[in-house]
Amino acid sequence: MNKKIGGFNTGLIIRNTGIVLLLILLVVALFSKRIFITIKPGEAGVLYNIFTGTDMSRTYGEGLHLISPVNTMIVYNVRTHKINFDQYLLSANGLTIHVLHSVLYKPDVRLLPSLHQKIGPGYEQLIVDPNVKSMMRKEIAGLTPEEIYMVDRGVVEKNNKDNLSKILAKDQILIEGYYITSIALPDSVNKAIESVYRQQQLNEEYDYRLAVEDKERTRKGIEAQGLREFSSVSKISPLLWKALDVTQKIGTSPNSKLIFMGSGTRGLPILLSDQMAAGQDTTAQRRPVIIP
Repeated sequence: MNKKIGGFNTGLIIRNTGIVLLLILLVVALFSKRIFITIKPGEAGVLYNIFTGTDMSRTYGEGLHLISPVNTMIVYNVRTHKINFDQYLLSANGLTIHVLHSVLYKPDVRLLPSLHQKIGPGYEQLIVDPNVKSMMRKEIAGLTPEEIYMVDRGVVEKNNKDNLSKILAKDQILIEGYYITSIALPDSVNKAIESVYRQQQLNEEYDYRLAVEDKERTRKGIEAQGLREFSSVSKISPLLWKALDVTQKIGTSPNSKLIFMGSGTRGLPILLSDQMAAGQDTTAQRRPVIIP
């Protein structure tokens, strides 16, 4: 039985309220995936409003977000991504070079709405991939096989990373790394270049030896000039001076020996071992050693 309070039918009100709540629950159940948006770790969202367009004022971070079911939340993976490239490119003189390289990149979270508005979720294929390939194609096209063989990969990697960063910054894409895995020349070219550099190394080694010999000749010339000057001042021949020098070194050695000094200015010293001094009868021991 419906009761009237203040002129209102309470039963009718309760029934209508129940219907409205039921409809609201039904709508929420049907559109729950569009109303309750969960953004997971490593993700960020951009809101598209059906009336005002892309929300450029903010980027939605991790967590649960409630939005109108008529709006759309576009979720991006904002972690670092990697693309591997396998390219066959032409060098400056038309030889085919096989290059394996890769790039690390991610979208700029702060400017994600701008990236979404300008390019959209397919920015890797539209922007990153063609720019990296084009850059490496130009890099190889400007080098000869000899230059490629001697290239410093570390320098190339740094230059390419810097160049890509400048190119893609305007599209809100951050470059975190660029790496060259391998640069393969044709086998015949590799062998020819290796042969040339091997010959160059041999020539450099030969030049080094000649330089050493030239310095040694200069040193001996200076030494001979010194000996001549010493001989002219002391009146001692170089041969006798050398013999005296050797005799002095032998005389200071720890083993026992007898040294007979020759008479006159031209006499040379004679060295006898301790066994010869004791009179042992062996052919080798009876033979004196003459120091020149």
